[in-house]
Amino acid sequence: MKKLLRYIYKNLLPARISQSVDVFPCLRMPKVDGLQEKKVLVLSPHPDDDVIGCGGTLCRYHQMGAEIAVVYMTDGRKGNDRYSEDKLVSLRQEEAKRASRILGVDKLIFLDNRDSELSPSRKTITELSAILNDYKPEAVFIPFFMDNHHDHTATSQIFFSAAKSLTSSLCYSYGIWTPLPTSNIVSDITAYLETKNLAIHEHKSQLELIDLAEAARGLSRYYSILNGGNGYAELFIACPLNEYRRLGEALGWRIHP
Repeated sequence: MKKLLRYIYKNLLPARISQSVDVFPCLRMPKVDGLQEKKVLVLSPHPDDDVIGCGGTLCRYHQMGAEIAVVYMTDGRKGNDRYSEDKLVSLRQEEAKRASRILGVDKLIFLDNRDSELSPSRKTITELSAILNDYKPEAVFIPFFMDNHHDHTATSQIFFSAAKSLTSSLCYSYGIWTPLPTSNIVSDITAYLETKNLAIHEHKSQLELIDLAEAARGLSRYYSILNGGNGYAELFIACPLNEYRRLGEALGWRIHP
C-alpha cells in the first residue's frame, strides 16, 4: 500500500494536487525564507554547542535587534576528564556566560540534567514545556535529529513532546558534530565569523581537547563554497512547527505524558 501511494503521489497526481497534500512542503523546498524573527530560543545540549552550530547566525539576530535566549539542556560535566565533574559544571557555566555576552545573547537558562544522560522523561519535557510557554519563541533552534551524540538527538525528542502547547514557531535544525546532509537556509556569517571565533575561544575547557574554532571555521567555509559563496556560512533545515511535529511522528517519536 505504501509503495502504491508513493507511486500515485509522485507520478499520477497533478502538481497542484500534490502540493496541496504534501505534509512536508518546506522540508522539500531547496530554499525557504527565514532568519527574520524577533524572539529566538536556542536549545543547546551542552554549553558550547550553540556557539559551534549557530553562533554566527545568533550574531546576525542580535544585530537586527532580536531577543535571544539559550537553554543548556545538560550540565556538561563529561566534557573534560581533566577536571572533577562538579568543577567542570561550574567552569562551563562561566565559559558559556562569557561567550554569550560576545554573541549578544540576552538570557541563559542552565538546566541540571546530567551530561550524556539526557532523555525525554517527564522531568525534562515538563521543564522545557514551561520555558516554551513562558518565552513564546518565534524561532527555535534545535540540534539536527541525526546529530552524532545521544544528548543532541534527545534534545530534539524532548522538544517534540514539550512543544505540543506551542501554537507556532519556525524550527531550525542545526548541525554540531554531524554536518547537515542538506539544507534550505544558508546563513552568510562572513561578517560575524571573528565574533563567533572569539566566543568559541571562551570555551577553554573544551579547546584543551580539540580545536573547535578551527573545525567550525573550516566547516563554515565549506558550507559557503558549496552554496556558491566566497566567505563563511552556517546551514539550517527549517520548517514550521507543524511540519516538525509530522517529522517526529514519521521518525517514530511519540508524545510523552
